[in-house]
Amino acid sequence: MWPLIILLIFAALVLVLWMLKLLLPVALFAAAGIFAFLFYKFFIKKLDPFQAAIIYRFGKFHRVSPSGWAIVIPVFEKVGSVLDLREQQQELEVPIISSEGLELKMHGVVYYYISNAVNAALGVQDYRTAMLDMITSRVRDIAGEFTFPQLLINIEDIAASMMEQIQPSLQNWGLTINNFEMEKLEPPRQVMDALRGKKVAAESLEAKKFVAEARRILTAALGKGTESFDDRTLAYLYVKALENMKSSKMMIPAEFMDVVKSGSSGGNNLAKGMISGSTFNKALNMIGDEVTKESAIGKTEIKRKIEEMGSNAKEENEIAQEEEDEGEVEESNKKVVAGDSADGEVDGSIGNQ
Repeated sequence: MWPLIILLIFAALVLVLWMLKLLLPVALFAAAGIFAFLFYKFFIKKLDPFQAAIIYRFGKFHRVSPSGWAIVIPVFEKVGSVLDLREQQQELEVPIISSEGLELKMHGVVYYYISNAVNAALGVQDYRTAMLDMITSRVRDIAGEFTFPQLLINIEDIAASMMEQIQPSLQNWGLTINNFEMEKLEPPRQVMDALRGKKVAAESLEAKKFVAEARRILTAALGKGTESFDDRTLAYLYVKALENMKSSKMMIPAEFMDVVKSGSSGGNNLAKGMISGSTFNKALNMIGDEVTKESAIGKTEIKRKIEEMGSNAKEENEIAQEEEDEGEVEESNKKVVAGDSADGEVDGSIGNQ
């Protein structure tokens, strides 16, 4: 019933427009409206102000469409990747090993943005994963060149030099790093595990080295009065001094301090003035001064070390590539020789016949 009523109303409307000689203009107007709707629906792609789109034509890259409305011809063209051009933040947690063999954790954050949409979309499969993998790899490599105190004291300069080195590689992927911060360093886990007793476990070589270094630093800073301190007292004072120097960069788990303080009379006695003429805070400052004197590295030296590592890695890659090429040539020669031998055998058998 309703379809019939609607059809009658439509017929009446057409008749009235025809009688008033308005049928053609209205029909043209309606056709224009339908065309505009279909064009908007199938040809227009809307992009936010912070986005850029990769447009393909006939399956090949054709152009980058900026933000706003983009005209895309159906069938012939399609929208590929839609990229966010805003600055982005990515947090990192990288397990590293220092030059003395201590297992640490570095917590950092990288601020980056896409500076070249084409390279970001076509130059690498997943630019975010590739960037994080590169940074993680470089952080691990660089950390192995420095001791734990050196990493802590020079952490800002190391991060700045590393960012300088990796920036050219990231630009090949269309990325630019605005800032890279190594925010926190966790002290070595194996030291905490080893210090559950008053003496360091014999099998924990890294912890023994850590405590030996702590004893050496404390003796140099505070004198021979520290010789009576047990392992946990030494570790507590050493780590506490490092925290006192770089409190914003040290992430000390609560259980670590509980372990090294519990049952350690030396730490409590020191706080009460065990070392003659030194308050607890003054003692920490003296230890910190000694650590700084031994572990502070100039920006130039840090940059030189990192650049040297980069050049060594490049040479190793070139040597590996040369060996791979030589292997391919040798394999190709073997195939040629094998082919010649087979041809000789065939020719010999034909001659015998």
